[in-house]
Amino acid sequence: MNETFDAARLTLLLSELRLPATKQLWASFAEQSDKEGWPAARLLTVIAENELAERDRRRIERHLAEAKLLPGKTLDNFDFNTVPMVSKAQVMALCAGDEWLRNGSNILLLGPPGGGKSHLSSAIGLALLEKGWRVLFARTSDLVQRLQVARRELALEAALTRLDRFDVLILDDLAYVSKDQAESSALFELISTRYERRSMIITANQPFGEWGKVFQDPAMTLAAVDRLVHHSTIFEMNVESYRRRTAIERKQVGAGRPASYATPKNVGGSQPGEHPPVA
Repeated sequence: MNETFDAARLTLLLSELRLPATKQLWASFAEQSDKEGWPAARLLTVIAENELAERDRRRIERHLAEAKLLPGKTLDNFDFNTVPMVSKAQVMALCAGDEWLRNGSNILLLGPPGGGKSHLSSAIGLALLEKGWRVLFARTSDLVQRLQVARRELALEAALTRLDRFDVLILDDLAYVSKDQAESSALFELISTRYERRSMIITANQPFGEWGKVFQDPAMTLAAVDRLVHHSTIFEMNVESYRRRTAIERKQVGAGRPASYATPKNVGGSQPGEHPPVA
């Protein structure tokens, strides 16, 4: 009876302490400890390590759900051989290093459509997320339109503040933003707000000289490029289109509806028939 009471009380206490992993597994750990004669310190260490590992797993799941990364896009399945101008060692160093993120530095991926820019940006984002950084992946045009709505509702500052909670903001397809005063103004304000504070990874199909097609006037274009380039690593990915290289493979596998975002189930690789868009 005492053992039953103690177990029930311990379960309640663990619930109060918000230790769900320990609540679920303490009994099996205790049984193993009794069988193998663990000292108390070892039992406590095993329980604590398990709780921390479970918290880390749940944190990654939460952050992955909010990140909206492309499904199946990882560094492991990115073919660095097809983009020899991109150093795998440099990319891995960026994924491992913390200093550039703390300094609000950026990564710029430039090149024609289909060269793997979206894949690489999302894969870097995933690697950083797994190290504890908060990441958001967004099509630039979609995000800018949301900022425009916030501006009309007099809530732009609040919207920018919400984006501030992300250590890394990935803006995909920057060059597809229309040359509209409201859109380019919202994009410029986002860039200016994060300058030297929060990092961005930006993909663009056009070189800096063509960014006048995005921003309303030359002065705004120059100011935006200056802020982005000031603290940045630039990769120029001028290679053959990935889409053309995989056209035959798509036909062989068959058409399939791709997943919209990365989840714990699809983060490691696309399912048969899934070929998320790249740029």
